[in-house]
Amino acid sequence: MKRIAIILMELALALTAVAQVDRGAYERQRQQIQDRYNKQRQQAQQRYGAARKKAEAEYAAFRKKANEEYAAAVQRSWLKMGVEPAVPKPKEPAPPRPPRVQVDKLPTTLPLPQGEVVAPPAKVDPVPLPPIPEAEPEAPTMQFALYGATCEVHTATEGLRFRLQGLDEKSVAAAWKLLSAEKYDGLLHDCMEQREAKRLSDWGYLCLLGRMSEQLLGKGSNEAVLLQMYLLAQSGYRVRIGRKDERLVLLVPFNRDIYSYSYINIDGIRHYMLAPKGTGSVYVCNVEFPRERVANILMDRLPDLGGGAKRSRTLQGEKFGTMKATVEVDKRLTDYLNDYPLSSAWEYYALAGLSDGVKEALYPALRTQLEGKSKKKAAAMLLDFVQTAFDYATDQEQFGYERPLFGDESIYYPKNDCEDRSIFYSILVRDLLGLDVVLVQWPGHLATAVAFTEEVGGDYFTLDGRRYTVCDPTYIGAPIGETMPQFKDVNAKLIKL
Repeated sequence: MKRIAIILMELALALTAVAQVDRGAYERQRQQIQDRYNKQRQQAQQRYGAARKKAEAEYAAFRKKANEEYAAAVQRSWLKMGVEPAVPKPKEPAPPRPPRVQVDKLPTTLPLPQGEVVAPPAKVDPVPLPPIPEAEPEAPTMQFALYGATCEVHTATEGLRFRLQGLDEKSVAAAWKLLSAEKYDGLLHDCMEQREAKRLSDWGYLCLLGRMSEQLLGKGSNEAVLLQMYLLAQSGYRVRIGRKDERLVLLVPFNRDIYSYSYINIDGIRHYMLAPKGTGSVYVCNVEFPRERVANILMDRLPDLGGGAKRSRTLQGEKFGTMKATVEVDKRLTDYLNDYPLSSAWEYYALAGLSDGVKEALYPALRTQLEGKSKKKAAAMLLDFVQTAFDYATDQEQFGYERPLFGDESIYYPKNDCEDRSIFYSILVRDLLGLDVVLVQWPGHLATAVAFTEEVGGDYFTLDGRRYTVCDPTYIGAPIGETMPQFKDVNAKLIKL
């Protein structure tokens, strides 16, 4: 017995020794792997740094040449061009008051007449961030507000301030040469970083540059307009400068027509005069900057301006009373959306979606009730929710003018109308059910139609070989497939999303 104990002890000591040897080998191997990783990481960082420096150097050379040529071209005589008056948003036929129906039977399956089909907006990649060097970390900073959100840029304030000697071509060219100096690169870099951090669309970036330029050079000053224009051009946007009544004016084209802004037709493209508005004529510097791109009015996501005052609202459907959620909307965001250029491109409002804050409050509450339901049943529950959770008012009644609402605005404002409900419903169906939706436009009325993946009866359209069944968020109490009677024989425009 004693012999066995000794053998076991010797075996344990041997195993311990082996384990220690194995552990030592493991530690050495682990350290070797870590050393190789650190070396490769360092080499990758060096390669990235070298590649970035090379890209920055190449882009700096391109910009230097482009700005020199641009400044030379600016000195030539500017062209006198007429200003076209702002186009007001067209008045739609009087919308039907939202009828309320009690349906005791399923709607008859019936194909509806259809007319024009509007293709979804082409995918436009955001203007890429050019490789602009960063400002020195110790450089002074300047803060400015964008709809209440604090923005910060590095700037030696006194060093970046300048004054135009006049508004003639030579004075503007001289100022452009000044702006082309390297000391403005850090400011440009910071502005582009703010664009990404706050998830700004092209319009939002335009606003950001305007606020920053006025903070630095004075509200409404000609110098602020020129700086804004310079930064837009350096960021890759098509933009023109003009002179009207001893004022410099910014002229910006967009990929879709917008309302309420005067414009000048340059090379067949509407360049909108953002301020001041009016008619008459403008002396325009029509010089192209290399690699310029027309700004996109589409928002594929809402900006992040968080931290503002919130307005809380509880939404609840009637038929499915458990479809209920209390949601807060940020006032900073609604102020921003209120200033967004008006367009009759309904798809642009639908594709902007809802803010992260609204989704975080609304979607979990709705998903809980939709869980386990068929797509048809879930779509019916969402339809009742949008039909009955909102009070109705036309744009004229609520605002005094025609304007669609983005999704968050439908929650923020007390009431909405047919176009706003259809935009809102299309967002819910795409986000929560993953189904394709089209907006359906009749004279004075907007509804939706959904491409179900299961058998669904009712009024429908056929598009690209698929059946899209009518879902009208303003026809109160109407089930899926029920169309307002006055539109059953009217050609509808189908707007793809």
